[in-house]
Amino acid sequence: MNTTSGELLEFIGEIYHAGHTSQWHPILNKLIDITQSNKAFFLLQELGNQQPLITGLQANFECPRSALLDYQSRPFKCPSYQITKYLTAGESTNVNRHIDLTLYRNSNFFQDIYSPLKVFHSVVGVLCRDADYDSIMVVNRDEDDEPYGYKDEELFRLITPHLSRAMRILIALRSYKNQSYMSQSSLDQLDKAFIICDENGQVMIINTFANEKLNAGSPVTLVANKLVIKNPIYQQRLMFCIRQCANRHYTDISGQETIILQGNNDENILLTIAPLKNKNTFNDIDVPCCIVTISFQQQRDWLKISDLFLLTPKEMRLLKALYAKKKMIDLPIIYHVSYNTLRSQLQAIFKKLEVSSQSELMIKLSLFI
Repeated sequence: MNTTSGELLEFIGEIYHAGHTSQWHPILNKLIDITQSNKAFFLLQELGNQQPLITGLQANFECPRSALLDYQSRPFKCPSYQITKYLTAGESTNVNRHIDLTLYRNSNFFQDIYSPLKVFHSVVGVLCRDADYDSIMVVNRDEDDEPYGYKDEELFRLITPHLSRAMRILIALRSYKNQSYMSQSSLDQLDKAFIICDENGQVMIINTFANEKLNAGSPVTLVANKLVIKNPIYQQRLMFCIRQCANRHYTDISGQETIILQGNNDENILLTIAPLKNKNTFNDIDVPCCIVTISFQQQRDWLKISDLFLLTPKEMRLLKALYAKKKMIDLPIIYHVSYNTLRSQLQAIFKKLEVSSQSELMIKLSLFI
């Protein structure tokens, strides 16, 4: 992989364009060229549904359809998933540094899927992982090809956060597109505050739930038809995110992360700001605007969780961090421990809560309010 900084920035711009347009084939083709892979694909799985919500695949050989359908029917049985299931959204890894696939050569999965699809070496980026969706981006090489090296890993480390954000944009736009075909009465039955505002935070479209929840007693409210967070620091961050999303500036994706507030009655308030393409097919608004989705979640009963599953203080610390959407890769510096130590703690949490992935973990935590 030899990519200049200019080419990388151009590629990142193309990634966000794919998020807006759902045209992922150019991204997959470029990943194949840059990494000299035999294929590149992504998968968006809505948890609870057996079939993937969205898939995309490009390859430089004819992939057997039967093997593809077989993989789509059991993606979480993939040996590589046993490694990547510990990653959070925005993280990536070279799977072969953690697993010896020759040990799986006689398995049904290897014979039915890996061999016909020429899968042996893999670099994987996690794009989405929560209680609703699981999404990955993968490049593959065959067993006779050279293993992926540091430069390939570094490329994925740089682009995976952008791929993750682009996938969130795709999900948000997909949701909005579906909602745009609903009647107003259906839209008003949504259990989240749904707002479209311009680059200055002025509300353009709002549902009934938002009007009811964003009252004077809420940390987030409407003042003169403008979205306002009472805390001035969070308000400044909100406006930064809105301006960035409304004008589709992607030089600083950290400004587009979810904002989490402490609400009333032990409530968590999650604000997610996502761009809308100007003059897009979903609406007739002709000014820069963005989607703001606000969900109200009851705090987890952490004491009950700790007592019920016999979690240690360090395991509880990690569990709360993951629930707050912290990335595992950032926590070693914060907690002054190694990544492997945190991974061992996460494995212990999985075992005690009887789950096999972070998605299952978030679903289980949702039961404790």
